[in-house]
Amino acid sequence: MRDQSHRLRTELDLLPATPASFSALDTEPKEFTRLTRRALSAYGDLPRLVASPLTRLPVIEQRMPDGEGGSLQRAAGLKKLLAEAIDRLKPDSPEAFGSSDEWRHYNSLYFPYVAGIRPYSRRLGRLPTDGTLREAMKWFAAAVPERTLHNWQNEAAALIARHLRELENPST
Repeated sequence: MRDQSHRLRTELDLLPATPASFSALDTEPKEFTRLTRRALSAYGDLPRLVASPLTRLPVIEQRMPDGEGGSLQRAAGLKKLLAEAIDRLKPDSPEAFGSSDEWRHYNSLYFPYVAGIRPYSRRLGRLPTDGTLREAMKWFAAAVPERTLHNWQNEAAALIARHLRELENPST
């Protein structure tokens, strides 16, 4: 009972201060891109993702069973939606990693956020044991300046924001 009460209090504290519904179409494109970028940066932290107004997107509402779900379920739904959008950025290739320009948007989001590598961390320790992650980590460290990665992430967030807007209004 105490654990459940604590969980409910935590969930209540994390509830976003947004209306019950949120429309991408009613939000300025620049602001929507900013919200998308912020949600991407919170990808690995579900409690932080709970605070995103994007959890109230109609596409997430539609994916919820019976149209209902708590804030953590909505955040998980947003995380899944973001993962799908990131996967859409991956070039049509049988390979898991590439270093050409067509891979930059996918690499800039997938490896830091989904795979969780920190290419510029001073506390690197050992390289990942997975071959693809190891290759990506070496590529970031040797060929991609940190500022360039940040710029690519902003560009990729704009692409994902555009995709999310299209999901809400397929006629655009």
